[in-house]
Amino acid sequence: MIANGGFVATFVRLGSGSNFYVDVTDWVHLVTPDIVVSESSLAVTEGTSPTATYTVTLNAQPTGGVKVRVSRGDAYYLLNKAGGTQAVSQDLTFTTSTWNTGQAITVIALDDANALAGTSNISHTTVDADTANEYDSASETLTVTVTDDDAQIAVSRGHGRWRSRKGAMRRTA
Repeated sequence: MIANGGFVATFVRLGSGSNFYVDVTDWVHLVTPDIVVSESSLAVTEGTSPTATYTVTLNAQPTGGVKVRVSRGDAYYLLNKAGGTQAVSQDLTFTTSTWNTGQAITVIALDDANALAGTSNISHTTVDADTANEYDSASETLTVTVTDDDAQIAVSRGHGRWRSRKGAMRRTA
């Protein structure tokens, strides 16, 4: 029996001669089960564009339920799913009938008083105890860039005293 190009074929010899026939017995998906995210990267900006949304699916029908944990990699943002609340992680559940239906995750930039921006990764991993065996080692990463809406502060030395106010410096006598 040989599997090739998405089908399984059995080669059967006819009698003692060199004649063979091929019996294509079954169509088989020859893919490694994995998590699929709709974007390779996202960008959000505090204040003006604080959210961005992407979807998560599976690439093949599982034999049972699959739970995917979506976790942030840094404190610049929170995650939310439809019908959920903002949190540092979210769990998505896929079934044998919903595996290819996208589940939305929204990334929400946290507006803070500092001028720090950053890039981090959102991890998508299966939860072993709640996942069909073929998806046990599935994972995917999404890069998120958060741009800060606060001005960078530049400090220079000179006469007098400098005071910092959110995003601005002013000189006092």
